[in-house]
Amino acid sequence: MRDHDIKELKDGIKDIQKTLHVVDKTVFSHSEKFENLRNVKEMAERTDESAKSAHKRLDKVEDDIKKQFDDFKELVENSNKMHEQNYKGMKTFAWKVFFIFITPFAGGLGVFCWMVFRTGLGMGGQ
Repeated sequence: MRDHDIKELKDGIKDIQKTLHVVDKTVFSHSEKFENLRNVKEMAERTDESAKSAHKRLDKVEDDIKKQFDDFKELVENSNKMHEQNYKGMKTFAWKVFFIFITPFAGGLGVFCWMVFRTGLGMGGQ
């Protein structure tokens, strides 16, 4: 009986070794899968951080563009004001020049009319 018991124990140990070998393969396989999952998780976290960083950069670019647009809008408005002031100044200058040149002509015409009505044209008989 003793040989028979030893043989059964050896067979049992071999079965346990086979089972342990299968368990070892399963543990190794699961360890690889967990490692892959951890890598995927880390990659997802990096991607999330990159996306957040990209959103921050896009927000900054958008703010810069809005600021540039506001600056450009202010520049255009100031330019329009300057053009209006220049136009008003030119219009005032034109009226001044007009009156500077017209006043002597108007004065001369007035004197001429006054002389004509006062003395006549001098074409008459007397």
